[in-house]
Amino acid sequence: IAHQNPKVVVGAVCTYGDKVLLCQRAIEPCIGKWGYPQGFLELGETTRQGAARETLEEAGVQFDAANAKLLAIYNLAGMQVQMIYFVALESDKFEAGHESSDVKFVGWDDIPWDELAFPTVQWGLEHAKNMFRADSLIVQERTKLVTMDGQWRVEE
Repeated sequence: IAHQNPKVVVGAVCTYGDKVLLCQRAIEPCIGKWGYPQGFLELGETTRQGAARETLEEAGVQFDAANAKLLAIYNLAGMQVQMIYFVALESDKFEAGHESSDVKFVGWDDIPWDELAFPTVQWGLEHAKNMFRADSLIVQERTKLVTMDGQWRVEE
């Protein structure tokens, strides 16, 4: 039996002080666009471990996966399930990995909203910005699906 299953994407919205870490993509899709570190979960790792690995690979930033807090779950029409975490970093040191052409910390008001790689990146950054000073983190869940007439619809 051949199964086609959705891919699991993991990512981390990382902050240092009042700034958020962004990576400029050096690979397709969306080369040149910005986002937080994210990528496909690998066999044998938890979603938190995957988010930490992707952050190390794309931005040269290390964090303890146990400190990652679930920020959002995005279900994309049976194609992907995205698990996005929030992490307050202990250092502002970074180094662009081979999948990033640039890495930087920016203020929340300086995020290049018109240059983000994917709609889910915008969702995650907007939610993180809203939760940044909150006493407790509320997990955002969104579902993007295709309607019977072939149109995309987003549900909260």
